[in-house]
Amino acid sequence: MTTRRTLLAACMLIVCLGSTGCIYSHTVMPLDVNFNQTPVYQGRKGDDSWNTLRIPLIVVPAYVQIDWGSSGIADAARAQGMTEIYYADLETLSVLGVWTQRWAIVYGKQ
Repeated sequence: MTTRRTLLAACMLIVCLGSTGCIYSHTVMPLDVNFNQTPVYQGRKGDDSWNTLRIPLIVVPAYVQIDWGSSGIADAARAQGMTEIYYADLETLSVLGVWTQRWAIVYGKQ
């Protein structure tokens, strides 16, 4: 019984330390760095999300990963009826490295 608990604790530690933030992280970063002659955002803002769930395995130090949703720039722009995309950001929320949700945030005009 003690061996199982130790193994489970080791697996959780590996999953936790392997993520970007040990307990919680929330970041927003641009998907492009060349903003030369990029128009200033004055129009619509749209987003689309992609979710990830990681389930640690108890027997071996590994995990099962389940992904669903779309984080596509074109999907987010289409949902808002955008005809022109100026730039996009990627927003990421992670909790314990087990739950991760990402949003493609698109800026443009209709």
